[in-house]
Amino acid sequence: MSENRSKLQRLERLMKVQGQKRLLEEWRLGHLRKERDEIDRSDAELLASLGTGSQLHGLFVGAKVRNLRRNEAARRTNLAHQSEIEKKIQSARRSEKGVEKIRDEARRSTVVEDEAKELEVGVDGFLARRRTSFE
Repeated sequence: MSENRSKLQRLERLMKVQGQKRLLEEWRLGHLRKERDEIDRSDAELLASLGTGSQLHGLFVGAKVRNLRRNEAARRTNLAHQSEIEKKIQSARRSEKGVEKIRDEARRSTVVEDEAKELEVGVDGFLARRRTSFE
């Protein structure tokens, strides 16, 4: 196996691994977005329940405020993680693009090498037929 073909196979494996890493990060980002949506939904439910229609309204205001504060802290943490994951995804995409360019160059090099071998075999066959015809 030629050096170019071996290099091409290594680059193909590297592309596959980097693609899987990027997909994992994208899955994590999706999970964090769902988590943020749940936090927002919880906030909406807490705010909706702050109505003054109930006689027990004042008893639960403190707990609801604590829950809203807890949700806000969770939201900040979630957004920080989302930002971190988005940076990782961008980095993974840049790396993937760089490896893709190198892989394409290796693929072209392998094709050129294969064509040169085919040409060499054809020329050798032609010369061998010519020699036998002279003898």
